[in-house]
Amino acid sequence: MFVIVVGSGKVGYYLVQSLVHTGHEVAVLDKAADKVQQVIDDFGVVGITGDGCDPRVLELAGAGRAECIVANTGDDEDNLIVCQVAKIRFHVPQTIARVNNPKNEILFKRLGIDATVNSTDLILSVLEQEVTCKGMTPLIAFRKSKMEIVETVLPADSPAAGKLLKDISFPSQCRILAVLRMDQVLLPDGSTKLEPQDLIFTLVHTTQLDALEHILIGNHAEALKH
Repeated sequence: MFVIVVGSGKVGYYLVQSLVHTGHEVAVLDKAADKVQQVIDDFGVVGITGDGCDPRVLELAGAGRAECIVANTGDDEDNLIVCQVAKIRFHVPQTIARVNNPKNEILFKRLGIDATVNSTDLILSVLEQEVTCKGMTPLIAFRKSKMEIVETVLPADSPAAGKLLKDISFPSQCRILAVLRMDQVLLPDGSTKLEPQDLIFTLVHTTQLDALEHILIGNHAEALKH
């Protein structure tokens, strides 16, 4: 997938890193030349210094063939304009916007932005889920596609502990995105072995959450809910 990331601050930097490591083609836009150059030097992606709200700059970055544009600046107005230009001018199939002010999220959705990421809601969601269930914690929900990114701490008695990913029968609409082990981030493939206390980040369809929970947590999941 060809993804354009507008805004290469800390969040944008690590987003580009993850996208590149998982095989996506990436272009980065930012007004700050030094940030753009850092991403180019570290990841070898296409980098454009300029205003992502400008259609000419988006076109230069390849918006005409982009499959997804992520507006990740610290300014909600800029993020909204980037996504609208991407949709209306370049017919980009998927637009994702960072929403810094929670009050703006409804407006973004009404104006046709495909997905929004609201850090305030994410934190509240994590806090609520930690109170009710310490097995699987929702991080990001993509409402239109009914997909979620969840994190799971693998218990010692997990059915998946000690197994290679290629030997585990995951649900059809489920993908392990990353595994955090101690201070090491693993970008997994079939030969990755899961170990107890691994923090696992998974993209999964909401209808398959129970199946994923059974695979990663097993009987331990029911005990955590009571």
